[in-house]
Amino acid sequence: MSSVHEHQLDTLLHRGATSEIWRATRLGPNGFAVPVALKTLNDACRTAPEQVRGFLKEARAASTVQHCNVVQVRELIFDCDRERHWLSMELVTGWSVRALLSAIAGSGDAIPVPVALALARDTARGLQAIHDAGLVHRNIDPENLLIASTGQLVVLDFGLAIWQHVQRVRFTPPVEVVDPVYASPELQARLPADARTDVYSLGALLDQLIPERASAPIALDAIIRRALDPDAARRFPSAQALETALDLVSIREGWLVPPSYVSAYVSDVFRSIGPAKPRSIAASPSGDAEISNPQIDARQGPVGRAILPRGRRGMIGVGAVLPGARAKNDPPAGDKPQPRARSFSSRGRTLGITRVRVRR
Repeated sequence: MSSVHEHQLDTLLHRGATSEIWRATRLGPNGFAVPVALKTLNDACRTAPEQVRGFLKEARAASTVQHCNVVQVRELIFDCDRERHWLSMELVTGWSVRALLSAIAGSGDAIPVPVALALARDTARGLQAIHDAGLVHRNIDPENLLIASTGQLVVLDFGLAIWQHVQRVRFTPPVEVVDPVYASPELQARLPADARTDVYSLGALLDQLIPERASAPIALDAIIRRALDPDAARRFPSAQALETALDLVSIREGWLVPPSYVSAYVSDVFRSIGPAKPRSIAASPSGDAEISNPQIDARQGPVGRAILPRGRRGMIGVGAVLPGARAKNDPPAGDKPQPRARSFSSRGRTLGITRVRVRR
């Protein structure tokens, strides 16, 4: 039995060299409407076999992981009339870790250790779910980690994920677009990668989140150093093992904080800098240059100015929806019309300029 589903394309969130991400609404009977994010290959790439294979590989990998600290994939849609794939994902509003690091850079402030460890523990939980599904993410860096407005961290982008069993029998494909700061030695050497590759990336993230550890317990520095060991055999064997070590330090030092505390801190940082200034286009993990839409506002969390340090500068991060952000060289939001989907026909009639109609 076939049925027709409609998605209304609302706003273009990101545009890259190969793909686009739209804020959309999945429509159903009796006023049913669910906000989603729709990702698709752009017109130049949607018929290229290699690009389509990569898109479907990413969709399949992401669909195998169901966890609160990993972005959720809803469905893979194929528009038969236009021969175009759409990947439907949950719409997460928040800030990238890259944006947070940029916001506090040069301000003289530092991310509170309890907040940094909360972000790292969430990342570890998401990574463990990815590894349990048989995958290696291979691209854990601040751009692919989104701090939701609820205070939870969500791991994004499976464009470079690879199945662990494949790594045992096949040469690792080159990954030139990975940030070398967060890439493990074996990944840079194009050697087989396993879960410990992502552990290294998480260790590098911790090193960026807590760069000054002179006054921190020696155990915390030892944890980060072990995660960053060039020899994979000496690292933590799993993301869960690293999370356990961080839990023990957090409990001993009284550093356990709830997501609401993280949300309040991050909201205060970005509120203190006001609307994000135009910044350069951020490179996506797939090599795309992606532009955050200038008119999407992030939900604001509670403010705790008495205990939360402030930052000064913001950055548009891929996957993040920032308050008042606009892309480099964009005119003010009021002077620029929002991009809309073009009209197209399906089953012999025009569906309207913002409708995606597919047969399943």
